[in-house]
Amino acid sequence: MTEPASAPASAGPVAPGRRAVIDLDAIRHNVRTLAALAAPARTMVAVKADAYGHGALQVARAALESGAESLAVLDVASAVELRRAGIDARLLAWLHGVDTDFRVAVEEEIDLGVSALWELKRIAAAGRATGIRARVHLKADTGLSRNGATPELWPDLVRAAVAADSAGELTLHALWSHLADASPEDDDAALARFREAVRVAEELGARPVEKHLAASSAGIRLPAARFDMVRFGIAVYGISPFDDRSGRDLGLIPAMTLEADVVSVKRVEAGHGVSYGLDHRTAGPSTLVLVPLGYADGIPRIAAPRASVLLNGRRFPVAGRIAMDQLVLDVGDLPVEVGDTAVILGPGDRGEPTAEEWAGWAETIGDEIVTRVGPRVDRVHLHERADADDPDGGGAAANGATAEVLSDELVPVATTDDMEELGRAVARELGAGDLVVLSGPLGAGKTTFTRGLGAGLGVRGPVTSPTFVLARTHPSLVDGPPLVHVDAYRLADARELDDLDIDFARSVVVVEWGEGKLDGVAEEWWELAIARPTGAGDADPDAADGGHDGAHDASDPDAAPEEPRTVRIRRLRARPRA
Repeated sequence: MTEPASAPASAGPVAPGRRAVIDLDAIRHNVRTLAALAAPARTMVAVKADAYGHGALQVARAALESGAESLAVLDVASAVELRRAGIDARLLAWLHGVDTDFRVAVEEEIDLGVSALWELKRIAAAGRATGIRARVHLKADTGLSRNGATPELWPDLVRAAVAADSAGELTLHALWSHLADASPEDDDAALARFREAVRVAEELGARPVEKHLAASSAGIRLPAARFDMVRFGIAVYGISPFDDRSGRDLGLIPAMTLEADVVSVKRVEAGHGVSYGLDHRTAGPSTLVLVPLGYADGIPRIAAPRASVLLNGRRFPVAGRIAMDQLVLDVGDLPVEVGDTAVILGPGDRGEPTAEEWAGWAETIGDEIVTRVGPRVDRVHLHERADADDPDGGGAAANGATAEVLSDELVPVATTDDMEELGRAVARELGAGDLVVLSGPLGAGKTTFTRGLGAGLGVRGPVTSPTFVLARTHPSLVDGPPLVHVDAYRLADARELDDLDIDFARSVVVVEWGEGKLDGVAEEWWELAIARPTGAGDADPDAADGGHDGAHDASDPDAAPEEPRTVRIRRLRARPRA
């Protein structure tokens, strides 16, 4: 048997390599996608629990750059930390204890959720003491049975808030609640209770500026629950709130990749036991690989019999029990060296497991998988903006710099014919050298739009999804610029796009799935985000754009279901980093 490989000596006290790599461009994409879906309702992004393990400050900045107007945290301490780190946007905190310092909250201009009279009285007292009116969001319990005033206590809470508002002690800004997401029937009942709570409050003199009820699940699938604002949580991080659809199905990009460097490689004989209890024994001579992540880092121990990890391009099941600090892979004869990277979870585009897969193995939800990643794991944030201290400075850029928004328009689209007509209308504004970046879930109608754009440009058809060719050029029939139609789903970045040898200067280029992959390509461009409701079209999520798993409708690969969409059209100009 060979001697086990060991890690090379370190020059200093460095912990084993464990990283949660957070793609902030994925966060930006997700916020833009969700904001377009929710419009005209405003978007609040939940960054509680350190942004579900992704890093609250970095995610807050990225979200505000991309269409979020406000942020939600759990408590005043978290809100104050963000405020003092330079976040000037509106912050909502709603879970309070007897030791909550409401005076600090008022001085830092934190919006405060209020569920009980004792909270309201202390906030009013802080307002009197400071001369600053806190913005208060009164919360009704509509069936979740956590915080929020019950129907019996609601009128007294509203009366007290109206009186404190009249006295100048606070501002009664909003009414809100939270859904249980138990079933469509339960949500409909909760929606009715919320409307009744609003009616009662308004009869008692409340004049709320905002009403908000929906979080990620209802914000995506229940338009009636959106009201004035949607509080998006787990969907911002690219993870689906649904059991039957992934984040990718919803047009979202998972933002976290959890990985670690191999610290030990050893060759063993057949029948060798692995980890506590020796539940796993090697079937033959094999290589065992030690990965320095365990349940202390958030890896769910219960997942071990089913879980797998990506290593050197292949998935391997976790061998034996997951320990506090480490797990073992039985990789057979695969060549592995100390320092090779094991990918525990990620977006899935390299074949690695997703957080949603881990949730299935652990019989939990994706929220828990990413949120429980522990403090021993370094957070590495990709695509941070150089001007992050100015989060209100504009939109996201195709070239990685902050973008100046030249125009911003929401267009309702009722049918596939309307989507093609929108493409024709946009074509009238385009010329050689123009770039159009399309985003939206599978089935949103990106190729339908491009078909109309091609007709408007007068190029040779048919215009179909370029999924399997990556890029297709349609020559002009009217002595105009050609249309180059690109599917960037499988491309990692602008370097791979450059390998396609596209003549950007002399063409109109339309890139599907191009966000975050166009570094340095253009100084100005169009960005279209297509949002569609979940529902009828979800039975065939690839209907409109062709699938990325080979599932095409052979008769009409672009047979988009007839259901309304909203298209957010922005024209952007890159503002180079200082």
